[in-house]
This record gives sequence, C-alpha cells and structure tokens, in this order.
Amino acid sequence: MKIIYPVVISEGEKYFIASVPDCEIDTQGESVDNAIEMARDAIGLWCACEEEAKRSLPTPSKPIEISHEFGDIVTLVDVDLDLYRKQRMEESA
Repeated sequence: MKIIYPVVISEGEKYFIASVPDCEIDTQGESVDNAIEMARDAIGLWCACEEEAKRSLPTPSKPIEISHEFGDIVTLVDVDLDLYRKQRMEESA
C-alpha cells in the first residue's frame, strides 16, 4: 500500500526540519533532499507502528490546507508501506 502525506520543510540554524502535520511527527536532515528522505522513513515507521497497533492511519490533508510560514517548503512525500516493512525486516535479519 502506498500512502502520501504533505510535509513542511523549514530551514533551521543547522538542519532542515521536516514536519508531517497529519501524523504529528517531525524529523530533520542536513539538506532538503535528506530531510525528505528522513520524512519518508519517519512516515513509514510511524504508519507501520500505527497499523501494528490496529489504529487507522489519518487521511492525508491537501497541501493547500497545511499551515506553514513564509519560506517553508510544502511538498508531498510518498511511502510504499509494504516495501518499507520488507526493507526493515531484511535489515533486522
């Protein structure tokens, strides 16, 4: 199953902060592309945990509905949850 969530990327003093409002999670990266990759990983982990706990995943918001500051980047980040789980299982084996 593939899921797509909007992500807000803000430039901090040292890192780019990636916030996923629908999941109420934040992560960071050394660059914009790294922050996006970190957001993808955070979304995958969060969604996998929610599904294991038998909780429903939130419906993704429309990017235009996402609150953000001037200069922030609002983008969409997709995660293939089946592939994410498979990769994590291979890493832990």
